[in-house]
Amino acid sequence: MLVNYEYPPLGGGAGNATHCIGQALVRQGHDVRVVTSAFGELQAANGEEPTPRVIRLRARRRRVDRSNYAEMLSFVVTAARVLPRLLRAEPAEGLIVFFSLPCGPLGWLARRRFGTPYVISLRGGDVPGAEARVGAMHRLLAPLRRAVLRRALAVVANSPGLARLSEQADHVATAFVPNGVDIDYFSPPMQSMHNESCVQFLFAGRFQPQKNLFVLLDCFSAALERSSCPLRLNLTGDGFQRAGLEAHAHKLGIADRISWQGWLDKPVLREAYRQADVFLNPSLYEGMPNTVLEAMACGLPVIASRVMGNLDLVADGVTGLLFDLDKPGDFTAAMVMLADDAARRARMGVRAIEAVRARYTWDATAAQYAALFRRD
Repeated sequence: MLVNYEYPPLGGGAGNATHCIGQALVRQGHDVRVVTSAFGELQAANGEEPTPRVIRLRARRRRVDRSNYAEMLSFVVTAARVLPRLLRAEPAEGLIVFFSLPCGPLGWLARRRFGTPYVISLRGGDVPGAEARVGAMHRLLAPLRRAVLRRALAVVANSPGLARLSEQADHVATAFVPNGVDIDYFSPPMQSMHNESCVQFLFAGRFQPQKNLFVLLDCFSAALERSSCPLRLNLTGDGFQRAGLEAHAHKLGIADRISWQGWLDKPVLREAYRQADVFLNPSLYEGMPNTVLEAMACGLPVIASRVMGNLDLVADGVTGLLFDLDKPGDFTAAMVMLADDAARRARMGVRAIEAVRARYTWDATAAQYAALFRRD
């Protein structure tokens, strides 16, 4: 059983990881159930996917792309009532619970009531020190979080940096199991789809402070002035910062060089990767970003901030370029460097494909999770 308050189409990277790990476990012969939040037309339990079986529970979620603490808690409260009934009717050999909080207590409950082992999958914001703005919440809930982690069969982080941060904060051994990517689906086009007259930069994700998008716009504006090539920026996603970002683009005088593409379904997103020349990820922090893996699998060099998660994926000067957050000028310089050097972009893109195919597949990720339960 996989437990996460987010599951496609709800949420971001963690929801996608839950979906992909579940699908891989099914391919490997496991009977998989997913317990997650209902939303709108998804209120009904089961039925929207043949495998894994998805059980959507009532929650007070109001947006597809994000939820607040109260909305997360509403899922946990409902799941705490329903989970015992599900486990009595059909016992599970183990639970993979995404996020130590808010979902971790559900694993603790399953172990206490039924002896069911659980694995906690840390995703980033649930680890103290990964996201400064929730530091007070982490301090307040430290006893609950540590109780959940210490009763787990295993604690797993999706990047080495996140694993180290977890061990420092809570003194619980934390293993590293990376995110994966569907390398058969996210792959380069058979023929070049690039616009030779314009270099296309792409960002994909939520429009929220973590993603550092105001700085991205500032640096893109500066790159427009310095590059010898015409540039275009495609922003895929949405979030509460969109109106402010659009206003900022108009203030900078670059609105006509930006495309606001909204949330794209999987096939259209793949085409967006394939049509781009460079992927951008200037985040303030990351776990292990799925979008970076997907972009690399499609043959894109990546310009990313030098933070954990990005550091684990992007080899500076080999598969992309890294910049320090306190040096935004280096972000601009990286954009100009790759915009003006098509041969370098191509070399990095080939290396990016090789790196992803060698190390990051969802089947390998799922197998590592399954192996954790065989230790019990």
